[in-house]
Amino acid sequence: MNILNLKGGKSLLGDVEVSGSKNSALKILIASLFSHEEITLSNIPKIKSIQNELKIMESLGSKIEYYNDNFLKIDNSKLSSFEIPEELGKNLNTSYLFAGPLLFRFGEAKIPMPDSGIESIEKFLNTWACLNVEINFDDKFIYLRSDNSKPSEIEISNSSHMATDNAILSTIFLNGTSRIINISEAIEVKDLIDFCNLIGAQIEYENKKVLKITGKNHFKGCSFEVVSDLSEAVFFTVLSLITNGNLVIKNIDKTHMSFLMSFLNKIDANYEFINNNEFRVWKKSGKLKSFEITASSYPNITTDFVPYFVVLALFCDGESKIFDKSYKNKFEYIYQLNKCNTKIKIFEGIKDYEKCEIIINNQENINLSKYKVNSYYNGVVFFLLALGLENQVEFLEYELLESEFEKLFSKVVKLGADIQYA
Repeated sequence: MNILNLKGGKSLLGDVEVSGSKNSALKILIASLFSHEEITLSNIPKIKSIQNELKIMESLGSKIEYYNDNFLKIDNSKLSSFEIPEELGKNLNTSYLFAGPLLFRFGEAKIPMPDSGIESIEKFLNTWACLNVEINFDDKFIYLRSDNSKPSEIEISNSSHMATDNAILSTIFLNGTSRIINISEAIEVKDLIDFCNLIGAQIEYENKKVLKITGKNHFKGCSFEVVSDLSEAVFFTVLSLITNGNLVIKNIDKTHMSFLMSFLNKIDANYEFINNNEFRVWKKSGKLKSFEITASSYPNITTDFVPYFVVLALFCDGESKIFDKSYKNKFEYIYQLNKCNTKIKIFEGIKDYEKCEIIINNQENINLSKYKVNSYYNGVVFFLLALGLENQVEFLEYELLESEFEKLFSKVVKLGADIQYA
């Protein structure tokens, strides 16, 4: 078994460059399939989920060339298949977003059934049904045909960003006008919209929650830079504070950071923008102030950032409260943390999207010496916490930690972290 030994408690110093957003890149790669012309994408993170999606694209007939680490040249002019291979797509949650481009190119799509069953993709099925897409399925695949599809009005439940992405990709080629109501305001959704418009789509905001889409049947090539990863920026911001560090976080747009600046003011942390793309953050002497936040949607603090703020609260003075929404297994990392004597109180809702309250107090005696990484989502919480604790932690099956943030280990080592491989 592969083992990583981390000795925490060191003040991390220096500069770190945030990679491109995984959530944005995954969707824009799929959207590139609409075009028969060359697409050039930059700021693409070189991580496992991206590599898996590129394998799917190549299985469909895409020609993909990396030049430098984060630049891709894509030629989709000779797509030859509308079937997502089961072994590649079954466990990739963006597989269903391929439906729109494949329906445009072939009039049909064959997508693997998720292990969790047909009910787990109800939000996608509702959109396709609303557009009159023919839907059939068996134990292994979902079969879609667009012979009689037509534009429509689609309402997204719970402002889901994946459902919003799917609705966009399933409508931009339909002859006529569609409206998407209650869209996600996530920055990655805006990035997808900007890309689609650049290749020839006509997507307009009626207001911040409603899109009007006029279908087009020709999509051109372009060059596009993917937005940087806000989650990674939040991770390194928290890392700087809990290690008494002083970090310059690069490749992050100042206009995307208002939520974080407001939060740092609340807890009495220091920060400055060196320029529009470089952000420095460090801790004042003494304890950081406790805080109370409610996770919502961008441009506010989103639910994706909550795990990092839970860790930060363990290093703040007094009691902090975080209000979020519940859904199945979302807070498993908190129950794991409490096995390490963090004493976090959590009051989850019974049903998905019901209110959840998390109460965190500063804890001096956290008992963390060994952790087996069973998922990135949980593992990155413990990796972040271990970097702030003054003891040695052994991580088993640590490779999952680099599945979402590009070159995570080399980045923290460059900042002064003590990491050894056994």
